[in-house]
Amino acid sequence: MTVYISVVSHEDTLEIIHDLQPHRLKSPEHQIIILDNCPARELETYATEHKLTYLANEKIQGFGANHNKVFHYCQHMLGMDVDKDWFVILNPDLECDREAIEHLISDMQATGAKIGAPNIFKDRKFEEHEESVRRFPYLWELVTSYLFRKNRTGVDRCTDRACEVDWASGACLAFSASTFKALGGFDERYFLYYEDVDFCWRARHLLGEKTYYVPGARMVHRGKRASHTLNNRHLWWHLTSALRFAWVRTKTAIWGPKSLM
Repeated sequence: MTVYISVVSHEDTLEIIHDLQPHRLKSPEHQIIILDNCPARELETYATEHKLTYLANEKIQGFGANHNKVFHYCQHMLGMDVDKDWFVILNPDLECDREAIEHLISDMQATGAKIGAPNIFKDRKFEEHEESVRRFPYLWELVTSYLFRKNRTGVDRCTDRACEVDWASGACLAFSASTFKALGGFDERYFLYYEDVDFCWRARHLLGEKTYYVPGARMVHRGKRASHTLNNRHLWWHLTSALRFAWVRTKTAIWGPKSLM
């Protein structure tokens, strides 16, 4: 069994080299693939020095398209066995160690989960949780969250065992390779934001696969939260993606899961 770890850089060279440090995650069972969305010589040099797989885009692509590209590369160039292997996506601004990845995959295997997420914190003392696991949002909740800056979709976390949640943050998600392939990866019509929500929704309704939260696998997310700044392109991407998912949820209710295919 091999775990393929996908890291996509959107001008995140310093975060990857100094915070995530993916070379520390490498092992005979873990392969690291870095996809540089905005090619930087420093990141390429880092990957080469640590014998990590380095890919570079000729033009900028979105979150889902980039991770799909890495998955395709793992399948066709690195010998991924979709029946046995795992695919993990990590944000550049995460801090984690190899043990957290191993804990995540181990608990998922024990539970029979095909999609899983770790316990993400905002601080290195593991005291302040990030709202990284939530229930699926309705449109009115998406609107009020922007107007009043109040999240209404958070859930109480289990603390001692892996448990089901509606969806989990794409800051870190682990998939059985077979599940990722069966679903066709992320929907690339989302450029940024809500790819994770959409994936978990489609997996539940098309494959009958639920998302699991693994509290014992702990990581720190030093998120930039660019979409919280008004009048920028990140906010626009966030809003348009939220509306797209609201439509996905609506058409599932009206026409059923077949409308998602």
